[in-house]
Amino acid sequence: MDSVFTDRDVPADSEGPDSTGAVLSSVSGRERTSMAAAVALVVGLALGAGGWLVYRNQTACQNRSLTVTADPAIAPVIIEVAARYNKARCADVNVVTGDSAQTAGLLASGGRAADTRPDVWIADSSLWFDGVRLPGVRSATSVASSPVVFAMTPDGARREGARLAQRGWSAFENDAYSLRLLDPVPSATGMTSLLALAATAGGGSGGLETFSRVLQGVKPSSNATDAIAGLADQGRPPVLPLSEQTIWQQRQEGRQVTAVYPATAPALDFPYAVLTADRGRRRIAAGLLGALGSAEGTARLHTAWLRTPAGDAGGLVSSGLPAAAPHALPVVRPGAALAMRGTWQKMQQGLRAIALIDVSGATLARMGAGTRAQVMTGALGNGLSLLEDDTEFGLWSFPARVRPYRRLVEVGPLRELGPTGTRRARLLQRIGRLRAKKERDGGMYDAILDAYRELSQSYRAGMLNEVLVLTGGASGDRDGLTLDRLVAELKKDFDPERQVNITLMAFGDGVDMRPLRKIADATAGAAYSIRNDQQLMTLFRCAVALRVDEDLPCPH
Repeated sequence: MDSVFTDRDVPADSEGPDSTGAVLSSVSGRERTSMAAAVALVVGLALGAGGWLVYRNQTACQNRSLTVTADPAIAPVIIEVAARYNKARCADVNVVTGDSAQTAGLLASGGRAADTRPDVWIADSSLWFDGVRLPGVRSATSVASSPVVFAMTPDGARREGARLAQRGWSAFENDAYSLRLLDPVPSATGMTSLLALAATAGGGSGGLETFSRVLQGVKPSSNATDAIAGLADQGRPPVLPLSEQTIWQQRQEGRQVTAVYPATAPALDFPYAVLTADRGRRRIAAGLLGALGSAEGTARLHTAWLRTPAGDAGGLVSSGLPAAAPHALPVVRPGAALAMRGTWQKMQQGLRAIALIDVSGATLARMGAGTRAQVMTGALGNGLSLLEDDTEFGLWSFPARVRPYRRLVEVGPLRELGPTGTRRARLLQRIGRLRAKKERDGGMYDAILDAYRELSQSYRAGMLNEVLVLTGGASGDRDGLTLDRLVAELKKDFDPERQVNITLMAFGDGVDMRPLRKIADATAGAAYSIRNDQQLMTLFRCAVALRVDEDLPCPH
């Protein structure tokens, strides 16, 4: 039986792959036109033009043409295999490198006619198929694999690698490591990492709480090279989930990075999706797939630091790769990436808040070892230390001496510098100077309505806009507003499309929660009764998870 790479039925003037590696053919004189085709395709993608731009020449093999778009991680392999296949089978396979995220976006847009799509799409992960409703994507065959493992500095791997490998993806559920991630929106590696962390955290409210805690403070990187450079930071050992291929390629380029292999890991699966319905092109696509699975095709996979679909490293073992890949951690399923993208976006929302803190006489009541006022100010100070620098925060207190409330620090980014330092520093200073006053009461209802309207008028899309009320039992008896009037005004002002929510926390026993719940319900907010420090820390841990599922059983 002839090899798929045997040089038969090839025109006498045929050549190998052109030096640009952009578009391949089986005849001579293609180099200049191949370069033109590649440039045209790139411009078309960048400008969002009306379809795929694939340049074809009039060749002896024109009636055996096929267009292939391949992710950059595997495109060099496809180019080499297609070049030999073109020679052997008198085919005209044209291979173009195409970023998987961009390609998925174009194919999911719904405005691409069948003749403007590639005949074959090879993404780096089947996760990109979410949202792409085309025949062929769900039946795609994997042509390669690369497990997603942990990248560390060589020193970090020597000190912590064995323990990290043993604990695997659950290692980030405490503060032993500093988790880094690639941005999961444009990166299949980043999305695969998120899904692995979620699968390890488990299901239900407890799993979501653990998952959100793992991701707290994680700022994703858009570039693997820059992310690897950031692993040299001091402090807790930094760990970056990356594909095995990326780590070993970066090592070959001289970067100081080591792969740590957990017992189980998800993998990029490089699906071969045949999108064309044309029978002739489907036969060519099947032939190219066979060539990729041949011994020579597998050898070319290994030159790109890729494993076979079954995880075989082949000759890469001599370069240091483990012969077998980690056991599979299955995270790819229809809809998984789409759902996780929504979860991630909610978790990454910034916060814009005005905190209203009660300094009435009621807060002088004891709560544990201190007063309610001391517990509240301590909680607010601790909470501020957990917020990102781009959080926008302001502080009011109620009641004031002659007014219902007092504005202490106006809303703005915590990092913003003023005459006395950052806004975060000013907030902490003002919180530290707050003192409860005997015989002082009221102000809460007036403060809530004015703070709510201020945030509504200056609403920021893409952020959580929230009035945060910390009270130790102030009543509304001396307010200009009654409870019923406040609730009516809030319901009138509430806009579901531009939500400003009110979250109220009542500190200590005996605080009447009924009016607080009415206020919260008027704005789709929440009211919590805080009776001890442990309950408060549980609520803090729930805070990010509540962005995803507002019905979590956090301490109400």
